[in-house]
Amino acid sequence: MIKLLPTKHLLMISGISALIAIVLIAFPEEENSDNNHISIEANLEVIDQSQLMLQDLQKLTPRSNTVPLAALPTNNTTFTHDIPTPEALVKKSRPATFKEQSIEVKSGDSLSKLLSNEGISAQDIYKVSLADKKQKTLLQMRPGQTISFTKNETTGELTQLTLILNRLDSVTFERNNEKFNRTEASRTPDIIQTYKEAEINNSLFVDGLKAGIDQPLLIELANIFGWDIDFALDIRKGDSLSILYEENFLDGEKIGHGNIIAAQFINNGRTYQAIRYKTEKGASYYTPDGLAMRKAFIRTPVDFTRISSKFNPNRLHPIFKTSRPHRGVDYAAASGTPVKAAGDGKISFAGKQNGYGNVVIIDHGKGYQTLYAHLKGFARGTRRGARVQQGKIIAYVGQTGWATGPHLHYEFRINGTHKNPVTVKLPNDDPMPKNDLKKYLPYAKQVVATLSNSHSPSFAQKFAALKD
Repeated sequence: MIKLLPTKHLLMISGISALIAIVLIAFPEEENSDNNHISIEANLEVIDQSQLMLQDLQKLTPRSNTVPLAALPTNNTTFTHDIPTPEALVKKSRPATFKEQSIEVKSGDSLSKLLSNEGISAQDIYKVSLADKKQKTLLQMRPGQTISFTKNETTGELTQLTLILNRLDSVTFERNNEKFNRTEASRTPDIIQTYKEAEINNSLFVDGLKAGIDQPLLIELANIFGWDIDFALDIRKGDSLSILYEENFLDGEKIGHGNIIAAQFINNGRTYQAIRYKTEKGASYYTPDGLAMRKAFIRTPVDFTRISSKFNPNRLHPIFKTSRPHRGVDYAAASGTPVKAAGDGKISFAGKQNGYGNVVIIDHGKGYQTLYAHLKGFARGTRRGARVQQGKIIAYVGQTGWATGPHLHYEFRINGTHKNPVTVKLPNDDPMPKNDLKKYLPYAKQVVATLSNSHSPSFAQKFAALKD
């Protein structure tokens, strides 16, 4: 097959032929020459048009991207292309560097807000939250708590997060590939038994604080003896108390107090002792003989400022000016002060009743009944037939019915007979089970001995005098 030359190449050949002709004319062969010959050869190559087009394209292509024709693949050669590695893979291949940070939780903060401000991705925040889906600890974090976390600065990934709940408890989330594992940790403090005592000259709280007893312990002490002692009415100058309790230390630093192990209170010549003991029903306080300190009724069902009218069978009525028995106690208190159920029971009446105004009557069983009158209003759930537990708020102090000022009129009845709520002997709570009592009595004897051996000489002398 005859291959045709391009026009451009034909012109080139014609030009070269003309040039040879001119040279021969300009330089004729001399007779005396040494017969030297000038030989000009034109090697003409027949080029495939397809190759010409490829060469022309190569001239238009930048040298940095030019592939030599000799390097073009044959049928047995495979092309390889250099594709840039994704940035994420490049980061993961670099040596990891980690940065630890801690943030204090403030009001209005959330996990998403805190971590996103530190450059943590929304995906990692979601993964951590997913690991806490059931417990919801991260949703319930409070101001003052601390979040510490570790970030892989090379990849930007969150690797660990810890929510420090308090000095003892924390929750940690550890990264495991594309999810987080949740673990809880608790440190155990060192517990030391501490003894303190105080003599009351002003009040329980003033003199207790002077003796170095923390206020929460004094409140707990008042609750322990609250069924036997009215701390608003019964406290006398010269009363004394002693307390054996736990103090918690962490790394040599006091971080708070634990339980009251045992306590004594000398009030108006009478001695009360309480010992903490745990049974299957839970921990409670008992006398050294195993009787429950908790009584079936609380002595005073309202926080009051004073007793405005005492129990008096022959009282002169303030409105009618006639001798009418006052079969209860009037506790003066600000209007709206909560009124608590004196004991467990069932509400037998809740409504208006003549001169009592708004009134609640609770039947406690075994012949015991309490009445609360002149109420401003009833608490939610206070209705006839409803069951209540000791200490539950049932109503609020008011001035309804025949009342000259805001106060609670409180009555205590046994088998229909009115008793003075201030002085009536309150029944104990359910006794300790016999199986527990066998273990308790030796323990109580040991605790009482520890308490007695810790007394100061003055306290020991006062205590001995009372026993005699």
